[in-house]
Amino acid sequence: MLTFNFGVSYQSGHPIFQDMIQTGRLYNTLILLGVSTVFSLLIGIFLGVFVASKRGTLFDTGWVTTSLVTYSLPTFWMGLLFILIFAQNLHWFPPGGVIPFTWQTPPPLLVYLAVRAQYLFLPALVLTLYFYGGHLLLTRATMLESLSEDYITTARAKGLSERKVLFKHALKNASLPIVTNAALAFGGLLGGAIITETVFNWDGLGHWIFSAIGYKDFPVMQAMFYIIALCVIAANFVADILLGVLDPRIKYE
Repeated sequence: MLTFNFGVSYQSGHPIFQDMIQTGRLYNTLILLGVSTVFSLLIGIFLGVFVASKRGTLFDTGWVTTSLVTYSLPTFWMGLLFILIFAQNLHWFPPGGVIPFTWQTPPPLLVYLAVRAQYLFLPALVLTLYFYGGHLLLTRATMLESLSEDYITTARAKGLSERKVLFKHALKNASLPIVTNAALAFGGLLGGAIITETVFNWDGLGHWIFSAIGYKDFPVMQAMFYIIALCVIAANFVADILLGVLDPRIKYE
């Protein structure tokens, strides 16, 4: 556990850590989860702030309904739907994979990045749409509680702009549950990526877990579940540190 020596994979016959690093699976999953996590957090938090500021309007109702729908839809269904629409019918994006199989030599850097972004778009869109709804709903709920406090009325009475009231005063005090939720959701990211990577044939850790389950490759499964547990522990540790930074009332002795 401490040396990351997980043994040998039943499928490939290679050391598991070697298969994880040298095949690019870890790199591919980090890109997919990193992009989808950043965008889902940014979209969910910023939309949640604006939705809370327009409570009871059509804007509020529309975004809350949309986020509930996307948060409730299975990722495999959204993935298949996007493949049908954007890959099969419109031919805007490839239906799956990481890079084209026809590449014999690496292309120029800009071409490589553009093609990787094209292959990344659909799976990242699925995960972003799935996860942003939870962040939006939680941000809206915590913002509504903050906006009802007396210090918000005082800030508005001082003549501060609505943007400063929302982001500098209300969001800062409402961010504690958001940080905790983001840390707890981090453990579910790879779980959602298992289905999404399988649907889009994205050669990452999630697709590797799925194939290991089918092959009964127990050393790979043990290694991946251990890494998922480490990620959850690390995310919660970082969240605890951030809570102490955001809230001066929290002190660590």
